[in-house]
Amino acid sequence: MDIDSKVAIVTGGSSGIGQAACIALANAGFHLVVVGTRGDRINATLNLLHSSGMSQLDSPHLGLTLDVTNEDDMQEMVSKTLERFGRIDLLVASAGLGKPSRSERVMPHPTASLPLEEWNEVLSVNLTGVFLSNRAVLPVMMKQRGGHIINICSSTTLYGLRGQPYAPAYCASKFGVVGFTESVAEEVYSYGIRVQALFPGPVKTPLVAQTALVRRFGGGYISAADIAGTIVYLVKQPSDATMIHPHILPFGISQ
Repeated sequence: MDIDSKVAIVTGGSSGIGQAACIALANAGFHLVVVGTRGDRINATLNLLHSSGMSQLDSPHLGLTLDVTNEDDMQEMVSKTLERFGRIDLLVASAGLGKPSRSERVMPHPTASLPLEEWNEVLSVNLTGVFLSNRAVLPVMMKQRGGHIINICSSTTLYGLRGQPYAPAYCASKFGVVGFTESVAEEVYSYGIRVQALFPGPVKTPLVAQTALVRRFGGGYISAADIAGTIVYLVKQPSDATMIHPHILPFGISQ
């Protein structure tokens, strides 16, 4: 992809992998659309992207407070991006939950006592949110006869394609992202659209810090910046090539 003046949307762009991806893509030359549910965090990310003293109106980037689980919000994401920039070249679907937002439990529920509300919330953000964000940008990319979608999954070592105890909702959602991504990739490659799932290993982010993974891996993490660098690398690959299920893991962890 010729990155100069291209436009990237990053859902979950206000923290963790999404925020790191925004910074890396902006440094690579993209105009960024930072999507999240909290305006304060979006503004913090935009401040990292802005040149000193640059106003929001003069900025080459845009922040949108929207919810990936809301169909109308995802359509608004596309319409406001087109209104501002006129095109969409890249979607990084990074919004995700490790556990339900209202849960204060450190240890997860076993499946036998997992509340339906918690199951639904994790699936809604991690899987339905990927579907809605992908579906929203696809008509634009198909009309352009080109584009790139990267859906953030989870390493097969962890949850991407290998079930783990006490994480049925998260595993189901990430398994689903893989199947969904493969399906969409087959549908739209003839339009010049590349759709990939990226499989990060344990990443030191606020999401992971809220789960039992902190104790399990004992510091064996990669940084969000490492994942962001991989995203830029994928975007820069020639248009006639693709990488199937790329993984990035801490040194010493095998798949």
